[in-house]
Amino acid sequence: MSSILLGNSDTVTRAMVEAVPLPERTRSYNPVAYGDAIDFLHETIADKLALPIISETYGLNKKGDQLFALATLDTGEGESGLSIGLRQSYNKSLALGVAVGSRVFVCDNLCFSGDAFMVVRKNTTNVWDDFKALVAAQVAGALGHHSNMQADVAKLKATACNMRRGYSFLGVMQGEGLLTPTQATVAFGDWTTPRHEEFADRNMWGLYNAITEGLKKGAPARTINRHAGAHSFMLSMCKDARPSRPSAPTEPSSDGDSYTRGGSGIQWSRSN
Repeated sequence: MSSILLGNSDTVTRAMVEAVPLPERTRSYNPVAYGDAIDFLHETIADKLALPIISETYGLNKKGDQLFALATLDTGEGESGLSIGLRQSYNKSLALGVAVGSRVFVCDNLCFSGDAFMVVRKNTTNVWDDFKALVAAQVAGALGHHSNMQADVAKLKATACNMRRGYSFLGVMQGEGLLTPTQATVAFGDWTTPRHEEFADRNMWGLYNAITEGLKKGAPARTINRHAGAHSFMLSMCKDARPSRPSAPTEPSSDGDSYTRGGSGIQWSRSN
């Protein structure tokens, strides 16, 4: 299970996800059915990427009022695959959103950067049509983003990091709020004694995966933003790192604005 995205939510089946009752539509709230959002992602993946889905994971939180889903695609690389995460809620606590990242198979960790493709939209009148158009455009560029992530991983692997330096970075990340105390405790433990021999080398990639083990703890609604912040921090510590955009805003503004983050940055649109 890719618990870094699901966090503290309960892992469930697709049938259990679709069994959650859809709230009634109001003048100001237009809920999108979980099953419809998942079906559209499948259709978009087939149309834009034509890559096989090798695993899917679903999680429900808040008694079914929040959905977190993850599909991992086979890109032909032995170490990692392309992952697409979906979040949605029936209680207005989360705007509908999609993120593109990479999944490391050996440890089931995910990589999300600050410029990961994301779509977040308030559930207002035209949310479904807007969501479909934005997701289609973003997923079409997913392979390019995945390639950038692989370049980031290569840079992390090539940057040495001794034990003491790693401890220093983890302390700074906790102090700056990139890791909670619980997440930092897990990261410190995994950096001291890696649970996977693939990350035993003292480099920034080994530290990165200790951090992602820690990020599996915590509220799933904040997971992607926390991970994007950690990714940006780690790259900034590597010499000649590829420039990374700042982490996406945590939510759209309450007045109905929405944003989509892609290769050209954040683009704002007004809800109707």
